[in-house]
Amino acid sequence: MPWSPVDFHVRYPPCRGHARSVASPPTFRYPPDLAHYVRDHWPPGHNLRLSEELLREALSAAFHASLTSEEARPSRFRLLLTPPDELPERGVPNEGVLRLVFDAPRPLTPDALRQLSPSAPFETTLIGAHVFGGELHIWGLAHSGPAWLAPTWGGRDVVPNWTYDPIVHATGPGLIAVRCAGKLVGALEQGGLADTMMDVFDSDWLPAMFAREREEVQREHDAMQARATSPTAVASSLVGRVSQHMLRRAIQLILGARHGGLILIADVPPGTRSADLAGLSLKYRFDHSEPARRYRTLALQLFGRLAAATTNPLVDWADFASDTSPDLEKLEQAIFEISRVIAALAAIDGAVVLDKRFALLGFGAEVSGDLPASLRVWRALDAEGDRRELDGVEEVGTRHRAAYRFVRQHPGGLAIVVSHDGGVSFVANRDGEVVFWEQSVSP
Repeated sequence: MPWSPVDFHVRYPPCRGHARSVASPPTFRYPPDLAHYVRDHWPPGHNLRLSEELLREALSAAFHASLTSEEARPSRFRLLLTPPDELPERGVPNEGVLRLVFDAPRPLTPDALRQLSPSAPFETTLIGAHVFGGELHIWGLAHSGPAWLAPTWGGRDVVPNWTYDPIVHATGPGLIAVRCAGKLVGALEQGGLADTMMDVFDSDWLPAMFAREREEVQREHDAMQARATSPTAVASSLVGRVSQHMLRRAIQLILGARHGGLILIADVPPGTRSADLAGLSLKYRFDHSEPARRYRTLALQLFGRLAAATTNPLVDWADFASDTSPDLEKLEQAIFEISRVIAALAAIDGAVVLDKRFALLGFGAEVSGDLPASLRVWRALDAEGDRRELDGVEEVGTRHRAAYRFVRQHPGGLAIVVSHDGGVSFVANRDGEVVFWEQSVSP
């Protein structure tokens, strides 16, 4: 297919991305470059069966399809490059796939991917393709279910790998990534090649913001375990990861609703009235009864359930990830209902306000325009924010400016900005400077 790099960059100029560039603009990269990179960096021990030429054709088709839409719906899809007869049939939920094979293969073209993408929701279904008669053809659909999203969307990663062939993710115009067994091999983003995505949840600074609250949970859990025959403590890392996954799910639900939202997490002592938060005006305030603090209740119940199931002196993430009991599943889903509540509250104008124990303080909040504006804002270039560059304060929307003012006034707080167009930014005050991170949301 003929290339038109100039036309592409006029329509879709390189935007801020979430990836570490392997080749920085202005040297723009395209599917042939990505195919070559994937061949050179394919995980050892796994055979990449497609030739570089065929991989280039598949990536080119996916790239061009990502620039299109079907009935005003952007073309988002996962393209599975493996033969249908090598896929494990789905015997139980979230293991294997449901193979739906066409009566005759169809040529793999951008137009075919565009037409099929609405029938293959990104979250649950893949478009299957492989080599037939020496050429790439689409053989059908593979329904995988949504559990593979758990690491990004929040939840335990309980899905076994059922293929080590390439899976191509097309998530936006010109944004394609190649994965092997869930791991990113290479991607086109920001007009360049990328081999890793920024995940603020992997940083050290974010968990450090909630260290005091994790210790509170550990003390409450220990008090509840005091009467047990063999008391079991809960690891600080487990307390943190459960709360992180609750936040991940809330962010993804807001993204899925495509209305955007602003979550403000305030550093306030227990029992502080939302009216006492300087510079915040809440249209709807919650009282301090238990339902507004339900997350803490459910988290303690979950840790208690894990402790009751072991004789070990400490429970950690491995215990949580390996426990398949229905009771634990119910508690996990109940925690994710808190995520759903937060996402729903974000649907109206204004911010959702939580404290650092994840108690709901209120919603419909406005950050006062009378608060001092940030004269400069830094964009983090790595997860820790050690590398930064100055960013334009006036070039962002009202949610971002509100977040900047909030963290400047409340240096112990955190703001999460979810844009209606799919971007997610974490904003924090680091040593008196307002810094934001562009969080990767691509699974």
